[in-house]
Amino acid sequence: LKSTASLGGNHPLSCGTCGRAVGAMQLNRLANKVTSTYIMDPYSMLMHYKRAFKLMSVLKKEKAKVLILGNKNQFGIDWKGRFEGIEFDTGIVDEMVISTAPKYYQMILCLDPVLYAKALRKLNVPVMMCATAREITQHPEILDVTDYLLPSPSSRHDAALRQIIAEQAFGGSDKDE
Repeated sequence: LKSTASLGGNHPLSCGTCGRAVGAMQLNRLANKVTSTYIMDPYSMLMHYKRAFKLMSVLKKEKAKVLILGNKNQFGIDWKGRFEGIEFDTGIVDEMVISTAPKYYQMILCLDPVLYAKALRKLNVPVMMCATAREITQHPEILDVTDYLLPSPSSRHDAALRQIIAEQAFGGSDKDE
């Protein structure tokens, strides 16, 4: 590699006033892992939030009973404190409780869709799933079971969007984090 110092400071290969050539610099390449991040379309996320919170507000007015399955994707909501009027049941859940859910509950709120998707198939009660974009992509069968999707926020932007929609749906602030 020839020195470009004699080319002057305006040559594309020279490094400004010091006269050292850029081509003479040693660059080390750092190997980096390839990572993939799943994102959900913000508009579709907004529509899912509106639909889910509208249903929750109706259930709140009707003082409905809701069965909660799992505890994975809670994303900072105090379900029992935030939705006063809705009776949440988080007891021990087995196949018998799930199969008799239409008799005792008006909705099932599933916070761990990967675990419960198979058991919730063909129930005659609305099923609301809290799922991340990764879970939906890796397990598309979740969408076959889901009646209402409540996207689990994966960033501050998603959490802020959820909070704004909850404030609109329930009037007042969503102080559950």
